[in-house]
Amino acid sequence: MICFYHFFKRILLFLIVGMICRKGTFFAYAYNTCDGATWTGRTSAADNGWSGIAYGNGIWVAVSKDGTGDRVMTSPDGITWTSRTSAADNTWTAVAYGGELFVAVGESGTGNRVMTSPDGITWTIRTSAADNEWRGLAYGNGLWVAVARAGT
Repeated sequence: MICFYHFFKRILLFLIVGMICRKGTFFAYAYNTCDGATWTGRTSAADNGWSGIAYGNGIWVAVSKDGTGDRVMTSPDGITWTSRTSAADNTWTAVAYGGELFVAVGESGTGNRVMTSPDGITWTIRTSAADNEWRGLAYGNGLWVAVARAGT
């Protein structure tokens, strides 16, 4: 479960996206709250294994570990989600926003475990530094940093 928040229009908005297994069946989920106590279920754009979420440039972006072509979803408000085409059907694990750019990293693919987007909607595949199992990334002081679970 991943939870991020954004102070938007003077309302504290928390969002969670992910996937859960109940009795052998997987369910995608999206929830939001303004107070951290009362959560409202939202319908995700696809029944994928959502693994990362970020906010930037007025839009929420979530990435998925599975699906066919629809491993990205976006929302202007954290309530209504729209499927987007990912740059590749890789196992996307994290997404972040910085420097006027969304960047996502993944665990699978050959030389293409990074994708970027200026708007969260149109994605471009990028050459990764290594074919590692990338799990997280952050942006600060003009620099992107990614971390991996395994690799060289």
